[in-house]
Amino acid sequence: MDFLIGLLAFIFVLGLIIAVHEFGHFFFARRAGILCREFAFGMGPILWKKKKGETLYSLRAFPIGGFCAIAGEEFEGDPLKKSRRVKLQIENGVVKGIYLNANDTAIDYPVHDIINYDLFDRDETGNLFLETRSEGGEFHYYPVDPQAMIYEPKIEYQIAPYNRTLGSKSKRARAMVMFGGPLMNFLLALLVFFIAGLIRGFPSSSNIVDFPKKFPDNELLPPAYEAGLRDGDRISYLKSGDLEKEVESWDDISEFMSSYTNSAYTTPIELTYVRGGETETITVRPYVILNSIELVGVFVENGIEIIKIEELNERIAMNVGLEENDIIVAVTDAEGKTYTGISGIYAALKNYRGSHKENALNMLTITVLRDSVETEIKVQPYSQKVMETAQRDAVDVMLGINPQYKFHFGKSILYSFQNTGHSFTSVFNSIKLLITEESVTLEAMSGPVGIFGITKETASYGFTNLLHLLGLLSVNVGLLNLFPIPALDGGRLVFLGYEAITKKKPSPKVETALISITMILLLGLMIIVTFNDVLKLFR
Repeated sequence: MDFLIGLLAFIFVLGLIIAVHEFGHFFFARRAGILCREFAFGMGPILWKKKKGETLYSLRAFPIGGFCAIAGEEFEGDPLKKSRRVKLQIENGVVKGIYLNANDTAIDYPVHDIINYDLFDRDETGNLFLETRSEGGEFHYYPVDPQAMIYEPKIEYQIAPYNRTLGSKSKRARAMVMFGGPLMNFLLALLVFFIAGLIRGFPSSSNIVDFPKKFPDNELLPPAYEAGLRDGDRISYLKSGDLEKEVESWDDISEFMSSYTNSAYTTPIELTYVRGGETETITVRPYVILNSIELVGVFVENGIEIIKIEELNERIAMNVGLEENDIIVAVTDAEGKTYTGISGIYAALKNYRGSHKENALNMLTITVLRDSVETEIKVQPYSQKVMETAQRDAVDVMLGINPQYKFHFGKSILYSFQNTGHSFTSVFNSIKLLITEESVTLEAMSGPVGIFGITKETASYGFTNLLHLLGLLSVNVGLLNLFPIPALDGGRLVFLGYEAITKKKPSPKVETALISITMILLLGLMIIVTFNDVLKLFR
């Protein structure tokens, strides 16, 4: 069931992003009067199709892509270049269909030899024509319908006179067609973040706890929940050792936990709450989140006991050999300085930079107690730049509680723009890490297989989290398509810029060659990334 839900979430997220992107191209192309032959969702064999007007709408077998077939976006070949012997569908003296397989006996139209023709109307005279000789030897001149169809053995498509192609339109119109896809992705992100804000609401200042109705499977329960705290309880007092706080608002809870973390407290937290008019006190052992090495632990007498190891990219965080129930008792840096105790472990991780060109200098040695025996394990944490990009602290301590959230329309609008803007910066920061951080390699990138895994996991946390992933990925797709690569929308915009500066259109053959070459390179990159995604499944 989890796999099915994940698959449906994956199709929903990826399908909506692609459909909206292609609709952007489609909308502005139709607005400019350009012929759109097909609007397809998915790739591969056609499962369903319906023609409406000039456009064929199709659903294809593999929901990992889609396209909008815009006339003139690619080099328009001459359908009569190789075959001048055709069968013609003629209605009221006007050619409505051209069948290139003149030997097909199932087609009951007369055979003609083409002598002269113009199906493109490059000079925009308004005259499309065929001059032919029929089998009886008679010569004919036929006007051609601007919407005439070309029929090949396995495909059919509408002819595209020059005034219906992308190249015939103004530079402004062509730019909007190219930019339309990314633009719609950005608008989709704004919309889904807005909806997420409306659904999720915004934290109130109340000290009343809000727990989800259901926790994801295979996830650790919040420590406060395990200790007995429940949804709707009002926290009134917090105490640990000589640190204590009367709680009147959520800010008081945040202030207490900040002091607890920064002071490296290790003692359990006494939490007093009110439920149904009755006051109760429970003892909570908070979780210690070591974000830079993706570990979750709890405080014990001589260190931090590991209770969960997150899935890691070995090339980034080389967390090899650590096991659950290990107790971290010391951390030694590359210069040989050893940090002991909770405050020492905190300091070692918080002070870690990890951007040395010599990889050995990026390693930490973690000493763990395993079955009463000390074991040293080499670990390469996420660098400080990676942590800053992810906006995460190296060390965090949590009770696992959340405030109540309230609906707010105005804040939802602001939330939408803030999250969309953050998604923009995260793309550029991620690319910067790929270029500048040696520890961040292509293995950090995700293809369809990796995105499926991320989507499946995100869906388990609820629809709001799925909307956040949808918004982030939509911005990613929009921005990446604007990169100045010939096969992408940004490359087409570069060609338009060249035309605007030089007052000359690029050679169609050169443009097509560059697009083909870069498309092959991008497909190669996708294959490599997908292969890495598959390998991760078996680690």
